[in-house]
Amino acid sequence: MKLMAGNRTQQIRQIAMLAVLLVVAGGLVYTRLSPPITKVTTQASNTPAATPRATSPAGALPEALKLASLEPVPEASMGLRDPFGFGVPPRPAAPPPPPPRPAPVYVPEPPLKPVGPPPRPQIPVKFLGFAEESGKLGKVVSLSVGGLVVLTREGDVVDGRYRLLKVGLESIVMTYLDGQGQQTIRQSGG
Repeated sequence: MKLMAGNRTQQIRQIAMLAVLLVVAGGLVYTRLSPPITKVTTQASNTPAATPRATSPAGALPEALKLASLEPVPEASMGLRDPFGFGVPPRPAAPPPPPPRPAPVYVPEPPLKPVGPPPRPQIPVKFLGFAEESGKLGKVVSLSVGGLVVLTREGDVVDGRYRLLKVGLESIVMTYLDGQGQQTIRQSGG
């Protein structure tokens, strides 16, 4: 075999095969001359004092995993574990939602009680009219009390229970003798 013989394509092929042979030969020489490698692994643990241990000799099977000696994981935290957060405690569970607010209850308010004494009843007097007497001050008022016609002036007591306070053109103002229950009575004319 003549090196570098032939056309350009054949020469490139020959150089490539030579390069592959050199790489394979170099790998064989390296593995034969280098000392054997012992692998050192550390025990995976959450404790800071993990101790290194040597692996078993070449060709031996790895040690069987002892699942019974592992710490059980509670089922409540299954969805909260983070495989990338070594040594970080899991997030706390979300607080429960607040209880629903009760519907408002309608309580009717008791009716308001009147403050003070009850109102006085209506004064049973009808204002019929008035006249002026010549030579005398004030007007003479004609009233109907219990079916009887009574003539009176401002300030007089009527029927022993009422007082005529004021006389106007179309109405009069009367009150009970004690001054309470003041009422305006309009002229009824009949």
